[in-house]
Amino acid sequence: MNNYAIWFRRIVWLGILANLVIGIPTVLLPGETLIAFGSPPAYPLLWPSFSGLLLILLSLFYIPAARQPLGNLLVSWLTVLARLAGVIFFLGFHRDYFLLGLFDLSYFVPEAILLALAVRAQRNTLPTSPFMRATPPPRVKFGLAAIGLFFLLLIGGITYLQFFRQVPPPYFASDEEHFLYGSIGTESTSGVPYWLWLVLPRVFPDKLPNPGGYAAIGMVFEEGRELPVGFSKQTIGFDRVAINCAICHAVSYRKSPLEKPAIVAGGPGQTQTPQAYLRFLLDCASDPRFNTSTLMAEIAKNYRLGPLDRLTYRLVIPYVKFTLLRQKNEYAQYGLLPNLLLAGSGRIDPFNVVKYRYLKQPPDGSMGNSDMEPVWNLKAHNGYSLHWDGLNTSLQEVVLSSAIGDGTPLKWVDNDWKKTERESSLKRITSFINNSQPPKYPFAIDRNLAAKGKATFDKQCALCHAPGGERTGKVEPIDNPMLATDRNRIEMWKQSSATAYNEYTSRYNWKFSHFGKQNGYVNVTLEGLWLRGPYLHNGSVPSLVDLLREPAQRPKLFYRGYDVIDPVNGGFITQGAEAQRVGFRYDTNERGNSNSGHLWGTTLGDEEKKELVEYLKTL
Repeated sequence: MNNYAIWFRRIVWLGILANLVIGIPTVLLPGETLIAFGSPPAYPLLWPSFSGLLLILLSLFYIPAARQPLGNLLVSWLTVLARLAGVIFFLGFHRDYFLLGLFDLSYFVPEAILLALAVRAQRNTLPTSPFMRATPPPRVKFGLAAIGLFFLLLIGGITYLQFFRQVPPPYFASDEEHFLYGSIGTESTSGVPYWLWLVLPRVFPDKLPNPGGYAAIGMVFEEGRELPVGFSKQTIGFDRVAINCAICHAVSYRKSPLEKPAIVAGGPGQTQTPQAYLRFLLDCASDPRFNTSTLMAEIAKNYRLGPLDRLTYRLVIPYVKFTLLRQKNEYAQYGLLPNLLLAGSGRIDPFNVVKYRYLKQPPDGSMGNSDMEPVWNLKAHNGYSLHWDGLNTSLQEVVLSSAIGDGTPLKWVDNDWKKTERESSLKRITSFINNSQPPKYPFAIDRNLAAKGKATFDKQCALCHAPGGERTGKVEPIDNPMLATDRNRIEMWKQSSATAYNEYTSRYNWKFSHFGKQNGYVNVTLEGLWLRGPYLHNGSVPSLVDLLREPAQRPKLFYRGYDVIDPVNGGFITQGAEAQRVGFRYDTNERGNSNSGHLWGTTLGDEEKKELVEYLKTL
């Protein structure tokens, strides 16, 4: 070999080593590797991890060129072209990852120059003996290079189509429909392959609390809909299913067990159990049956995948398993696995994952399980503290941070927020929750009783809960002996967490600045109160009648998640065989579940309480 070829092989070996230094950590620690390169984080981490594996496999392809660059000239040129493809891909189309483009560029330039010089030097020194093999004619060399380039482009094109091609998600003309089924960008980071998502309940029915597929963990289906409320689908290479805002903020109810559920967008998701859904996915991944053969066989019972799609799923399924197991390990390290079991229907711990995963706060053993909140009529709440503990006062920041907490990438949020009101998914959601109204109480109301109850409300409750009340929308200190409810939700959020969240988006125009730490719970307005049971911030009191009792007289055990309205007590039915069958057993003795406090109204007489409950149904 001439000197140019020797230096070329050295550069290629160095590139292989550099690829492995990047690829191996990306497979094992994809999130940390992306952050090290200044690239947007992505969760779950299937696709960065898979890209790391492809990089390792590509490095194996370089080895013949590194060993004998002139003896394997076609492979050597393809090695150079592969670097060029990386430069074009990262610098031309995905500039969030420009450092990776510069990385490939730093190898492409010297490799291309050295290989060209090595080939020219070889031609000038070839022996003329008739016993030596003649140099292939230029036409043959060009044909071989063209064939190699064709296959390189073919593989690249197939990879793009099967893994990265993005088809815009469905556009819904109705803002309500968009809220229920529209994409918030989570498919790219946490989307589950559609056909895999479809068959998981059939392969793993033992991981669900009852028969019925996803409905067994509270997911609500509308007739004629492919997905449950709170889920969206988008094609990114292949169809992926992911969650949206409605998984927490849509409520279903029935007036009687024989009726079909009515679905109200923006209401608190009393039946949905997002944390049980996550737990289901993690438990499936931990089972030996989560393997390509078993799952592909089940998919084949439902749909005949094409050859490329079958290959795609055979590649994807092991990495979905890997990613879910890695996420389960993260949750175990954070100490959050018990929370997934204790939250139950209509509750979630939304901020601990954000604290640990995004904000890199040290695990503190806190418990943030709390009821899902209604998000209707928020235009009338302008200036109020938001979330149960008032940790933010900006609706824009609450919407954007909620999407981020669901797994939406920061770059997607940034691009979406720059769009027009009708084109932006998050702006449409904001408009909807600003203007939507709760439905009216579906049963007859005793107007005479309600009128008397309004007088009691004005004296006892309006200060904190009526629109325009002096304390409405403000944080009531937990140390107020009249409040004194469960403290776990407050103690979960720290000032350090608020500071970190305000800094987390500092490079964007919409950066956060309103996150803070409060020491109490917000005095909320009571629109649609009849549809918001169980009550208090942690959903520990089954009915309005129970809320007006002394804490010692409130039920200690009941069942959440049954969607039949209780027209007598206010709220949902929480006792009985059917409630027990479909509901989550709520034990007020468990951590975070205390039904203590909120003593306002508990000293009223029985008749006054009856009148007040009747009035509260009208709100």
